[in-house]
Amino acid sequence: MSQWENLPQPLPERPVAPVSASWAGFSADPRVPANQPLRASDADRDFASLLLSQARAEGRLDQAEHDARALAVSRSRTLGELAPQVADVMVAHAVAAPSGRGQNRFLRAGVAGWAGLALMFNAIWLMTVLTTGQLLYYWPMWPMLGTGIPVVIALLYGGSGTEDAGRAARRAEYRAARDGHRALRDERKAGRDQRRADRYQARAALRRGETPPELPPGPDLR
Repeated sequence: MSQWENLPQPLPERPVAPVSASWAGFSADPRVPANQPLRASDADRDFASLLLSQARAEGRLDQAEHDARALAVSRSRTLGELAPQVADVMVAHAVAAPSGRGQNRFLRAGVAGWAGLALMFNAIWLMTVLTTGQLLYYWPMWPMLGTGIPVVIALLYGGSGTEDAGRAARRAEYRAARDGHRALRDERKAGRDQRRADRYQARAALRRGETPPELPPGPDLR
């Protein structure tokens, strides 16, 4: 059996899931002035690098821009230095809350329709009173009440749909940030496994008296 058969095979690269371009992916929002002097962590730099790689893959950055920004991200010390590198590629993939313009237009149309019906009922009742010369029973209050109940309900609960959509958007953003952290964790684990396999191969080469292969540089621990 050849001695090379006992050596571990290099681990295949794991595909990294796309991350959500959301400021929630950082340990603190780098747009907030109070957070900008804070020291950036490895996870913050990794997240910014993934955003740049994703923007390059989507065609929103050319290779030169990507390389220059990636170098700046790797040298960043604070969150404030990371923000300008990714600000113009921060395209959120979370579902945005729908606008309430259509709903407000529907409410206005409902109120206007009820007011028109109320005016018509009262005009008919008033014409009848003037024609007969007698004060008749005020029957318009019943159709006005029947047609007004749905309008009142819509006015009272019309904003709940927008609020529910806002909560759904916040949940989607939280899930996207969580998935981004998981992708970063998986990428770091894959890198550690690959470096461990490379070191094992280098030690095996030294034991055989051979020149070990040049190892790739480790992660930036600044």
